[in-house]
Amino acid sequence: MNCLDYRRQLLCGTGETDGMRVHRLQCAGCASEWQEQAAFEGALRAGLEVPVPAGFGERMANAQVARRRRFLAVAATALVAAGAGGYAWLARQDPLALANIDFVMKEEANSIMMGAIPHAEAQAALAATLPLDRLEGLGQVKHVRPCPFNGATAYHVVLMVPQGKVSLLVMPSTRIRGRHHAEKEGMHAEVMPAGNGSVGVIGIDAAVVDSVAGALKA
Repeated sequence: MNCLDYRRQLLCGTGETDGMRVHRLQCAGCASEWQEQAAFEGALRAGLEVPVPAGFGERMANAQVARRRRFLAVAATALVAAGAGGYAWLARQDPLALANIDFVMKEEANSIMMGAIPHAEAQAALAATLPLDRLEGLGQVKHVRPCPFNGATAYHVVLMVPQGKVSLLVMPSTRIRGRHHAEKEGMHAEVMPAGNGSVGVIGIDAAVVDSVAGALKA
């Protein structure tokens, strides 16, 4: 195992394997990365110890039901129109969603280490695309920071919801139509329009990513 493989697997949050542990014990750089990640995860777990926002469970449940109904309707239409070709449509990997996953795997740790911008600055920056108070209605916003992404500026957000952690990329200058999905190395991403731009929701649990994306769209 090399350092790149170790850090990618570490950021996936699935735990340290025996092979990873052997590498860490022999590599000072990865040992330092492991300590920083452990400290960050500890802070995130502490952030879960907050009251669930009023009505959150009902909003998430309603959004999930609505999302599944829309998905089934689209899937049925695609299968009737294209037969087996519908399966290829459903399994398609979206390039922008894949880029969101790559950002989280490669750049999220750097963004967090550089620190979050002040709340008022984050509120002003996100207002036209995805208002901060809307995110705060879903869970606890732990981190917001502007980052270069796809030749423009996106805002990296770490959001804690009762089911776990998700990362968001708010992209004010990227406009898309519809909702797009990708999976890579155990990570899942949903990208959809938001305000004047778009937003990507990324995480290791597909159900949590789907629920948060559905709540934002609702």
